[in-house]
Amino acid sequence: MQDNDNGLRSALDVIDRIRRRAVMTFWFGWILSFLALLRFVYVLRTTDSIKAALSAAVAALVLVTIMSSFASMLFFARMTRRILRAIHLASGPTGTPATRTPDTSGASRPGPDPGGKP
Repeated sequence: MQDNDNGLRSALDVIDRIRRRAVMTFWFGWILSFLALLRFVYVLRTTDSIKAALSAAVAALVLVTIMSSFASMLFFARMTRRILRAIHLASGPTGTPATRTPDTSGASRPGPDPGGKP
């Protein structure tokens, strides 16, 4: 059981490191995309060159498309982490409610009388 916990813990740690790196890259990419859009607006206002305007538009659209795909990847990574955390919590130590099997025999368990009489 200990090996399974260590494996799950290391998987969660790897996902955490990847997620941190991905979030930093994500924000850097969106800032870069925003700057590309600003450059596109600047080119449109300052020049009459179709070639310059088209290249700025393509660059901005490519960056925005890449960042949208990256946002989807971050979403899937976050959901994977939540699933792994749920698995980790469900595979807790023996005797926890998550790992106990329910009594399906139908027999009542002996216990204290709710009325207080013996």
